[in-house]
Amino acid sequence: MKTWKLVSLVLVGLVSAGAIASFVQKRSEGVKLNATEMPVPYEIADFTLTRTDGQVLSRKDFLGKYTLLYFGFTRCPDACPTTLAQWKAAIPKLSPDAKSNTQLLLVSVDPEHDTHEILSDYVKKFDPSIVAATGEQKELQKIANAMMTTFHKEGENAGDPDLYMMAHSPKYFLINPNAQLQAVYTPPIETAVLADDLNRLADKQVSRLF
Repeated sequence: MKTWKLVSLVLVGLVSAGAIASFVQKRSEGVKLNATEMPVPYEIADFTLTRTDGQVLSRKDFLGKYTLLYFGFTRCPDACPTTLAQWKAAIPKLSPDAKSNTQLLLVSVDPEHDTHEILSDYVKKFDPSIVAATGEQKELQKIANAMMTTFHKEGENAGDPDLYMMAHSPKYFLINPNAQLQAVYTPPIETAVLADDLNRLADKQVSRLF
């Protein structure tokens, strides 16, 4: 009898967990994005980075909201400032719901140079609402693997160890409120189109709550 009770409790737990995951995933159903969508949202493994305010950033910080993630570094000459300039232009186009339900996240892949102070000053030049974080190489590799992308140092010079660049993806990674990789944006993409996608996702998410 006790065995059957235990089995029943386990089954109830599994069904409940599945129902919750299904509910969160269905929030985005019916929203056709201008991006490459995962056939099935991809579960993100945990990682530990540090935000510019000293707080830990991990997988749990993706729960409950959409996150648009970009890998970059502050000395990037072109793609990174172009991306953050686009985000800056998109923010005023976001609805109140989208602003409160969307996180714009820059992950620096150059922790050797990008201290918290440098990284903080960099994103503030674009918009103070943009979150920035970095961490140890092994943790950066974890989140890069979760996004199915890579990064590496290139152009190192033995005479001047600071003369190097970071090769990284120019793509934007959309993480859903269940901490799953849902879609990937490949630039160029129009700012109005990006903002519209985020607005429609937020509208769908909020409507599911009522």
